[in-house]
Amino acid sequence: MRRVRTKPTSANGNAGSMTAQTSRSDLVEKVCNYIRSNPSEDLSLPALEKRFGVNRFKIQRTFKEIMGISPRKYAEECRILLLKKNLKDNQPIPKAIYQSGYNSHSWLYDQPSSKLGMTPSSYRKGGEGASINYLTSKCKLGYLLVAETESGICSLSLADKEDSLVSSLFKEYPRAKIVRSESVRKRLDSVLDYFDGQLLSLPVDVTGTDFQKRVWTALLKIPYGETRSYQDVAKMIGKPKAVRAVANACASNPVSLIIPCHRVVRKDGGIGGYGLGIDRKEYLLAMEKSNSEVE
Repeated sequence: MRRVRTKPTSANGNAGSMTAQTSRSDLVEKVCNYIRSNPSEDLSLPALEKRFGVNRFKIQRTFKEIMGISPRKYAEECRILLLKKNLKDNQPIPKAIYQSGYNSHSWLYDQPSSKLGMTPSSYRKGGEGASINYLTSKCKLGYLLVAETESGICSLSLADKEDSLVSSLFKEYPRAKIVRSESVRKRLDSVLDYFDGQLLSLPVDVTGTDFQKRVWTALLKIPYGETRSYQDVAKMIGKPKAVRAVANACASNPVSLIIPCHRVVRKDGGIGGYGLGIDRKEYLLAMEKSNSEVE
């Protein structure tokens, strides 16, 4: 049956009662949902044009304006997330790659560290061969966990219960060599000192998508004691309309405090979201502001 597409009309009969921004956002949301649900399908611009009945160049332009990346790049990031899940489920590497939407290994083995942070065989083994030291401590904001590899801090988090912090670390790398070690004491003490107003600067060992890395780099430029809106950060990376994508990148930050995602707030001045808890975000912002005002 041939599908007939109609345009919405306003109260006076003119087409286009739906605002342009709402229509554009709806289009991008539909494309995102389709890409996430169909990793093995043809996700090229011509295929998306045929699927949604919208000019491919409009899809490309609108998607990049709102999400900050192209549909192709978004599809790759979705496939990488699915691949990680498949590898953690201990699927054989060829099957894990195929079920993630790729028919070739070459895309992954070309600079694999930029995609998985390690070789696929190591990731499939839950980080087998990797060495991670960690230490926890009670602090003003509950419990703190700091974990590091040879290259730097790979995880920094806060929670109400110490056990939840440790279990999350082991869940991420179930077969890595994870050891509670006093070798992390100096870095952990630096974070504890930060809660009392000291500056925090530690080496990190984190991986993320190209877009996430751009956002995280921008966050490091926000001065101590100051805040920026999600819109401000989007402008800082040259993607002024990618506000939602910026918020998602902030939420994916594995080393909170060091990469200061807590310094990003809503445009209207509202506190905004925070994965470690709104109360903790309010404390951090108030603490930094108070100490930055001391001469």
